[in-house]
Amino acid sequence: MTAPLREMNRVALHIARGQFDQRVKIKTGDELGELGETFNYMAKELAGLDQMRKDFVANVSHDLRSPLTSIHGFVRAFLDDAIPNERKRHYLTIMKEQTERMIKLVNDLLDMARIEAGQLEIRPVIFNLSELVRQVVARMEPEFVKKQVNVELISEEAQDIHVFADPDRIDQVIVNLIQNAVQFSSPDSSVEVILKKEEQAVVSIRDYGPGIRQEDIESIWERFYKADRARTKKAGTGLGLSIVKHILDLHQSPIYVKSEVGNGSVFTFTLPIAPNMSKKPEKE
Repeated sequence: MTAPLREMNRVALHIARGQFDQRVKIKTGDELGELGETFNYMAKELAGLDQMRKDFVANVSHDLRSPLTSIHGFVRAFLDDAIPNERKRHYLTIMKEQTERMIKLVNDLLDMARIEAGQLEIRPVIFNLSELVRQVVARMEPEFVKKQVNVELISEEAQDIHVFADPDRIDQVIVNLIQNAVQFSSPDSSVEVILKKEEQAVVSIRDYGPGIRQEDIESIWERFYKADRARTKKAGTGLGLSIVKHILDLHQSPIYVKSEVGNGSVFTFTLPIAPNMSKKPEKE
């Protein structure tokens, strides 16, 4: 009986040192055999997580190094008076875009750290979801123009929809989903932001990009998951959709994905209608 336990102890020590390719060799069919299989499954999952962590660090390092290198080059050019006056505004705009890119990445990292520590909180209030969506789309218009993607807001309701949720976090969810759709859309294509009211408020973001394979859909919510494994060869830090899922989980709101390779994807989530606003006001 002690031989299998010694084997598990040996493998555990190797795994503790980061050698996740180690496996327990137990061929019994009793409880110790089941424990060995569970032990091997744990080692496999740890190996996968370790590889995703390495990929994540590499992606984040690249995403930080590229804009920093660009900004550093422009600053040196400014200090050396190597940029003509008529081009200064152009390069300052590029530097602004690069710093905004880094700020978003750092904010995503901070949010993920708070999520993993259980410190990300939501503060639900009643707010106008329709107006929030309009503001997000208007605010992101320069990004749409740059990507040459047409973003259309479609509302099936004559009146605005009010919900009970955290407006700042829902803003973050909508921005991340639209950015994800725009990123995987080709120039001159469209992205649709659809808002409707059923028993709950329903928000859908549709793109006509490459789509997601069915076997990859569950994995896109995992932190560190690389986008190119699921959709295209474009690299990403793998944080945006994971943060979206965690925020909606905190709201106890589901999110669904329908996708077909070659025909795009639709991300849909729901939010509770604000109390006392689900009924139409009575006429006098």
